[in-house]
Amino acid sequence: MTLLASFTHPVADVQRAFRRILKAMSEPGVQVSLPSLPGWGRASPAATAVLMALVDRETPVYIDNALRDEALLANLRFHTGAPVSGAEAASFALLHAGSDREIASFTPEDEGASGKSTIVIIEVAALSGGLTLRLSGSGLLERRAIAPQLPESVLRYLRARPHRYPQGIDLIFTCGENMMALPRTTDVVVC
Repeated sequence: MTLLASFTHPVADVQRAFRRILKAMSEPGVQVSLPSLPGWGRASPAATAVLMALVDRETPVYIDNALRDEALLANLRFHTGAPVSGAEAASFALLHAGSDREIASFTPEDEGASGKSTIVIIEVAALSGGLTLRLSGSGLLERRAIAPQLPESVLRYLRARPHRYPQGIDLIFTCGENMMALPRTTDVVVC
């Protein structure tokens, strides 16, 4: 097991990462670069930066088997203290694009669980070159088109969107040091 360094300037870099993540969440489909950080195990630098900025010891995290390794688990534990959990209890999930996990499983079926949502971070091959998604809704003055290379399970979820607001899933797509987000309030049409 190897513990990796945190941000070079921990306070300033975490604040910068948080502001960049907030920009991506408030402007769906905008690609942002995150502060440079070595990836933990099989996780990209961007996914690592998102975890560093957003999770803590009170934030259960689900980690997909394709990304779960000792380096990721040890660094997550050391730097954030976040507990690793099953899908049903997770506030955050880290998935590989090749995962067979249905992302709809991260939000409870129980309608009485108002406000429950999960942020699902998906490691993708590229943030362009995939099927076109047309975005509209909150944070967008006009329609926007993006084309991240998404797995079929994510495209199925976006076509059906089985959860009603305020339940739902906020999606973050990461690749290298870059990310983009699709909050649950964004209307998405898969072309």
